[in-house]
Amino acid sequence: NERPSFNAMNMKMKAVIAAAASLLWTSTASAQNFGVDVSFPIHYNFIGSESLSATNEVFGNDRVELYSKYMDGCIKRYGGHSANSLCSHNEADRLRLNLEQPKLQTNYTEIGFKKTKLSDETWSMLQTFWAGVKAKENFPESLWPEAWPEANTYVNHWESDSKMHPLDTKLRQVLWDEIEKKMQEWIPTASSFSKSSLYGVRVYREGHILAPHVDRDPLISSAIINIDQEVTEPWPLEVIGHDGFA
Repeated sequence: NERPSFNAMNMKMKAVIAAAASLLWTSTASAQNFGVDVSFPIHYNFIGSESLSATNEVFGNDRVELYSKYMDGCIKRYGGHSANSLCSHNEADRLRLNLEQPKLQTNYTEIGFKKTKLSDETWSMLQTFWAGVKAKENFPESLWPEAWPEANTYVNHWESDSKMHPLDTKLRQVLWDEIEKKMQEWIPTASSFSKSSLYGVRVYREGHILAPHVDRDPLISSAIINIDQEVTEPWPLEVIGHDGFA
């Protein structure tokens, strides 16, 4: 059930929890139907390609300029010259994985994603936990900067660091249990699930972009829980379904 997802953010802060469990939430950036390589390069670099006309039709030239700035920022931070840079090499790997990895996976559901809600009890625990984190005198400095590999192009960390905060032991277990239950409801044909990773709270800030990507093996299914946000405009989470549309 691996499918690329994309976030382009205009915000002050957004906090999410990511877990290897099942793919749960989505929101499109446009009311129009569109597929891959339109809102952002997913399989191929759309600058100068046939999909550029589709990008301009749906989003205008803004997305082309956004992507150009995205890659220029990485190259400026890590060095190199355009196609010969480590940034371009890593970007080519991202696109290759997006194109090739889904072909090797088993599709357990018809569309590949589902939007749902946590139970009231678990949601209340999360809100209480996060309110306590934000109440600290040194927040947001108390958050940990997230380490990204050199010239990794999944997040524009060269613009500003994404931040992390760990979950306490009790809350981690509650989340694991509920996510596994929702996965079993969503994918009843699966005989068992093996937990891979529960990252904790990741905080994206104004200007961050999470590029369309598929998770590494063995993260076959994933969950995203949006626990807090302060935005200046709607914040889209784009997921490409098995039908090829966002």
